[in-house]
Amino acid sequence: MTYFFRLTRVPDAPCPSLLYKAEVDGSYEVFLVLDEQSRSIRPSDSNGNAILSGTSEEQDAIRGFTLLAAHLAAEWEKLGRPPQEIRKVFG
Repeated sequence: MTYFFRLTRVPDAPCPSLLYKAEVDGSYEVFLVLDEQSRSIRPSDSNGNAILSGTSEEQDAIRGFTLLAAHLAAEWEKLGRPPQEIRKVFG
């Protein structure tokens, strides 16, 4: 079974940190915020607001967060700057 995602930096995001949109398996979207100052990546909504509570809607939003955050952090470290886009396919 194939698993894929495309993680894209959102231009002109309404938050002070960098907002990324992940399209996963063509079936759902996840948003992540990369904060360069605190060197952290956290799940967020489409406006860059942190997801803190556990509503079912927010649980859907953080599916796959760990994998996405790991790839974003690795690419950030590799490039020495936040990436514009990451595409991955797992067979």
